[in-house]
Amino acid sequence: MEFERSKLNRAVLTAIAATASAAVIASEGQQTRAIEEIVVTATKRSATAQEVPLSVQAVTGDTLREYRVETFDKYVDYLPNVINTGNGPGKKELYIRGSATEQTSVTIGPANGSAPGVALYLDEQPVSFGARNLDVYAADLERIELLSGPQGTLFGASSQSGNLRLITNKPRTDRFEAGFNAKYGNTHGGDDSASADAYFNIPLSDQLALRAVVYSDNQGGWVDNVPATYTPNGEVVDRNSKGFGPPLTGADSVASTDNYHLAKSDWNEATYRGGRLGLAFDINEDWDLLLQHSAQTLKVDGSFLVAPELGADDDSARFSPETNKDEFGLTQWTLNGRLANLDLIYTGGYLNRDVDSVIDYTHYNNGGGYITYYLCSGNIYDGTGLDPNNCYDPTKQYTEDTENERMTHEFRISGDIGERVRVLAGAYYNDVETNHIGEFQYASANAAFGEHISSYYNDNSGDGFLLGNTTVPTAGVNAVGPRSPFTVFFNDFTRTEEEWALFGEVAFDLTDQVSASVSARYYDLTSQLQGASNFSFGCRYGIEPQGFGNSERTADGRCNSHAFSNDVSARLLTLGQYNDSGDDSVVLGARSPNGARDMFRGGGSNAETLRLIESGQINLSGLASDGSLKEDDVILRATLNWSPTDDMMVFANFAQGYRPATQNRNAGQLSQNQTGVYQDYAVPAVARTDELTSYELGLKSYWLDRTVRLNATFFFSEIEELQVSRFDPSNVAFLFFIENVGDAESMGLDVDFQWAATESLTLSGAFTILDTELTRLNDQLQGIAVPVGSELPFASSFAGHLRARYEFPIQALDARAFVTASVHHRGKSVTGLIGSAEFMEDTLQLVTGSGSGLEIEHYDGTFGTVEISDGAGGSRLPSNSRYVNESSTTLNMGLGLERDTWAAEIFIDNVNNEAAPVAQVAGFFTPHMTVQRPRTVGIRVSYDFE
Repeated sequence: MEFERSKLNRAVLTAIAATASAAVIASEGQQTRAIEEIVVTATKRSATAQEVPLSVQAVTGDTLREYRVETFDKYVDYLPNVINTGNGPGKKELYIRGSATEQTSVTIGPANGSAPGVALYLDEQPVSFGARNLDVYAADLERIELLSGPQGTLFGASSQSGNLRLITNKPRTDRFEAGFNAKYGNTHGGDDSASADAYFNIPLSDQLALRAVVYSDNQGGWVDNVPATYTPNGEVVDRNSKGFGPPLTGADSVASTDNYHLAKSDWNEATYRGGRLGLAFDINEDWDLLLQHSAQTLKVDGSFLVAPELGADDDSARFSPETNKDEFGLTQWTLNGRLANLDLIYTGGYLNRDVDSVIDYTHYNNGGGYITYYLCSGNIYDGTGLDPNNCYDPTKQYTEDTENERMTHEFRISGDIGERVRVLAGAYYNDVETNHIGEFQYASANAAFGEHISSYYNDNSGDGFLLGNTTVPTAGVNAVGPRSPFTVFFNDFTRTEEEWALFGEVAFDLTDQVSASVSARYYDLTSQLQGASNFSFGCRYGIEPQGFGNSERTADGRCNSHAFSNDVSARLLTLGQYNDSGDDSVVLGARSPNGARDMFRGGGSNAETLRLIESGQINLSGLASDGSLKEDDVILRATLNWSPTDDMMVFANFAQGYRPATQNRNAGQLSQNQTGVYQDYAVPAVARTDELTSYELGLKSYWLDRTVRLNATFFFSEIEELQVSRFDPSNVAFLFFIENVGDAESMGLDVDFQWAATESLTLSGAFTILDTELTRLNDQLQGIAVPVGSELPFASSFAGHLRARYEFPIQALDARAFVTASVHHRGKSVTGLIGSAEFMEDTLQLVTGSGSGLEIEHYDGTFGTVEISDGAGGSRLPSNSRYVNESSTTLNMGLGLERDTWAAEIFIDNVNNEAAPVAQVAGFFTPHMTVQRPRTVGIRVSYDFE
């Protein structure tokens, strides 16, 4: 990959080089101060970050406060090798060192069961979740630890490319502490924001202490939902159609929708409210107990997505109200003790998280395979079509109710054997259950179905595919059923994961300067996906809806949905039983829920699915006879480090990490389109575990009497069977699915540094140079995914930040003034692994009459099987292509005054008003993008009670 040679990149690199050079040549007479050492627990032992022979970056709580870091987006800004992508608070995913794939759509993340590749921890407890990483507010944190590279031996599943750990301040028995922070900001072109947090630490006795923190942060919006209309485009709808409805082109009437009732300036408002309570009990000199409970509510109104075709960085056109309420409660406990020369720790936690969302889904008209079935009055069955054919309100929305519960237990023991050997051993248990109800509600449902359904039912009452006068079924495990007369499709799933693991590490000093360690983890993981995806084909409801999304379904609705529902529990059970027995009749005899059709349909049949299983194209590895997915393995890590002086360490590291395998809801189904690149394509039953193997060579060092800290790590990583999420309803399947795209590599250099230039000036920074490549592409994705040799998504070749803090006394006020500045740069990147950008751009042009204006990177070859205009009166297949995310640089500044107990600051974040757009394509059929908050000017005050 060729490194970007823009003037901006050269300027950033020159600034960093100048900083390092100045540190090296600083004179002995210069006033200096030693750099603070940060104690971390990256290896499940307490040690300074410089003593740990791993790539660890730590940001202290003081630094977080100094640079106004409170939320997910902000603390990732100071970790340049971390990629943070998504479309708003509570809807983000993390990637480290370029090990990125396709962003998972939030509308299917819970149902699909995809696991993240980066583990997020709050203290000792994992809180990761696919497509919706827990957005923990950074109040009263002691530090943030970033562990780059695989951490699987000590931290287990999802620590594939690294961990991000948020470490809170704990209760202390030796002092009273209390204080508060308050901030107010005005965003350019947006609403005002205001936040406050307060904490106290009270020693209740010599052995007992209580600590509490509360916070509230109301973040004003800046994205405008502008007035707009939308009419489905006949060419777009018809080229995606799978034939279950009349063509839209030539319909007697096609209704439009508008968002005039939703048009609003600055509508993407987010509010964080929560707190944490901790109780520490020093039982005796050898034992102590810590109990903590954290609770938070995140409420978001509006959408953070921007419509690039509107030509502004802050305009969207959404046609349904959008809300997101994300609540969690986390209870944790840790018992520390010592027996003889052994340290013992038992830690556990219980997490309960509830997400309720409403998301505009009107864009589905631009890519769904059965749009006219839902929109129009023409019937899906031959011989019963109506004339005229009217097409109704295209407004659509998605509602979600997801509950995630996680219980974890870990016991570990560590100690020294003699003077040169250290051991650590542990056992781990993790039990996760996710209950998910997702409803897709279409405003056209009652009108489109109601116009033809009564005559059809009367004329075809004996049809074997009809269940006359029955209600919409509740085939899912939660047995909820659709809760609105507009619901035409709903997911009802429970996903469980149970993991047992044993892990251990032995570290030994070969000499006084050379040490080595070896660690291993055995894990046994069982996951199960149960429930159903329920379709509404042929449904009719017994009441006239009173308003979109507001009416309840009555019991006298009629539906034949059982003929078309996808009972995932039965599907995975069938495949598991075949995998266990090898009996062909298990697959050949599998039926749909009402017994009328083959279970494995799509573009094939039970016999076709069996053929692909026997050929090895559909892999059933790990599927058990009860439909669960089982996997077990051993992963390793080995480290060798040499410390020639007290101020320098060189280390080499080999490590493995993994992301668990997962099941698909439409497992074994052949694609609807069986032509061209889709011939014999089948949805995988299992997306296999993707494993990352990493090799590192690193340096940790102090210079100039420990006034300069310089750390650097060169890494090379190989990823096998990289998992990717995909949604292709017009070609493959009506449901999202996960597949293994192939293999990939990433190589690069991580650098972080700090220079205490004088008693008054401190300079710090970090940067990452990165080169990624897709090295192998699975046969089924040829002509769909980008070709071998392409870079991985969101992986900038250069990203970095530089920050400075200068303090000077104000004698007249007996106070200190300070100036802070930070600059953040991220180079160009591309979005996604599926090469659909030119096809999406053509769809956008047909639907809106304008393009996105986003840059597109083209590759050799074509995409898909649907042709687009060649601009000369003919047609051609679209090129294999991806959207490009522009490079961006952001400057933040602050000026303040502080005394012993108080501080006040005026700040400007995003001084240069950089939009930093990132294209969002996952789950969409036309491009969207997200941008960062525009220039914000504000004031912040804090007070600490003595």
